[in-house]
Amino acid sequence: MDQMEKLWAYMEEDIKADRIDSELRNSPARQSLEKLRAFIKERQNAYNAIDETIAVMADRKDAISDAISRAETTLSALIERANENPPETVEDTQLLIDEIEKCRRTVLSYEQELRKMSSESTEFDARKRTIRREAARAKQDFDQARAAYNAESQTKKEAYTAQRQAADAKAVGIPAELLARYGAVKRQITPPLARLTGGKCSGCNTSQPSAALRKIELGQEIVSCETCGRILIKS
Repeated sequence: MDQMEKLWAYMEEDIKADRIDSELRNSPARQSLEKLRAFIKERQNAYNAIDETIAVMADRKDAISDAISRAETTLSALIERANENPPETVEDTQLLIDEIEKCRRTVLSYEQELRKMSSESTEFDARKRTIRREAARAKQDFDQARAAYNAESQTKKEAYTAQRQAADAKAVGIPAELLARYGAVKRQITPPLARLTGGKCSGCNTSQPSAALRKIELGQEIVSCETCGRILIKS
């Protein structure tokens, strides 16, 4: 058996191994497992994002509390000053009233923001409870799906290992550079080899140039289909 026929025999076993691996990776049980894993990850990220938002809100609440305290101190000082030294003119009285009103508006604005943040905190707590429940249910489903997948995949994993060993056995005696060329073509198109039938590539049914036909007949170099790129061998 020449090297190209050996490579063809290797390809047949190699493709069988790839098919088993594809069935394993694309099984409904595995896809369900991956979806559940992604959902759990998304719920974890959502939970962490809420925690980060709550931490920022806590810092803002502290800042607001300090600002309210300062505004109330200023307001008390203005009222005390007015009681001790009542303004003598209408203009002074209006200025004092404006300052007092400004402090009151500041306090009211901060208190309104605190009430809004308190309401948001309640909503965040409710959302966190919902996320925890959803994540817990998803984790249970994930554990069940993983057990089902492991049981289902064990047989296919054993079949894949056996088939891969069969393919490796067929690779014995094939030059490394030929296997490397095979691998490079396979990354672009599968199957990577095609028979030359009636002067045409059996992979894409394209007629080959006469020069390529002569090279294939002589078997002195590797020839690829000019259209699909598959390695061509004689029928």
